[in-house]
Amino acid sequence: MSTDTIDLPEIRPVSGPQETSEKTGDGTDQRKGWKVIAALVLLLVSALAVDQIIRSGYFTIERVMISNRVQHVDQGIVERTAWRSIHGNYLNVDLSQVEKALETLPGIYQAMVRRVWPDALELQVVETQAMARFQTLQNPNESAPDSYINLAPGQALRASPVLRGPKEQRETLVDTFFSVMPLLQEAGLEPLELFVSKAGRWTLEVRAEGSLVPARFELLLGRDGVVEKVDRFTRSFTIALGGKADRIDKVDMRYASGFAVQWEQENTETAVQLAGLSGS
Repeated sequence: MSTDTIDLPEIRPVSGPQETSEKTGDGTDQRKGWKVIAALVLLLVSALAVDQIIRSGYFTIERVMISNRVQHVDQGIVERTAWRSIHGNYLNVDLSQVEKALETLPGIYQAMVRRVWPDALELQVVETQAMARFQTLQNPNESAPDSYINLAPGQALRASPVLRGPKEQRETLVDTFFSVMPLLQEAGLEPLELFVSKAGRWTLEVRAEGSLVPARFELLLGRDGVVEKVDRFTRSFTIALGGKADRIDKVDMRYASGFAVQWEQENTETAVQLAGLSGS
């Protein structure tokens, strides 16, 4: 009896392909990582190159030109002021800084600046003939660059208002003036002088526009709530005092809800009660 021998194929563990796949995956991740690093390096180099170009002597501003005709402001002064405020080149010049410098000039209410390729700045200015003047207590006749405050064009003022007070109060004076001016104009009053003392006491001198006789008088406003007190006065002026404006000497607004009127050439006062007058 013979026995047949069957040769079975040798079975080997299947591990090689998996190891190859893992190695291939590792290589792909490495290549992706190097591509990211290369892109970052290229971006950094490009940024440095652009920054170097901006900071270099290229793209210098060669011309400053005014696009509209100016009638009341000296064109040469406008151009020189623009040149003095330019820092940098065509690409990095701060246009808002140039505009602010131009708007400090007496007679320029608004300035707009834009780039014109490849080497110029174009200026457009809005002129005004309405101006207020800031005076310091220390030197009222000083003519500093910030002595003039440009008002909106078309504001018909018979005289330039004066803002007077300590030098460090200039910004507060200007802000308060622009807040009370529309209130006064609505009541037919024109501001002549806004004053704040070193002690912080406010006084406003006004003129009544509709009076047959030129009428000017003072509002004593105290230390705080200046805008609110002016608003309170103007809301009742036309009804209570409009026809008597030429007789008013002073109006004391240092009350919680009313005011007292002192009449010219009289030693009498009239208390105007709005909602329960009480001293403050």
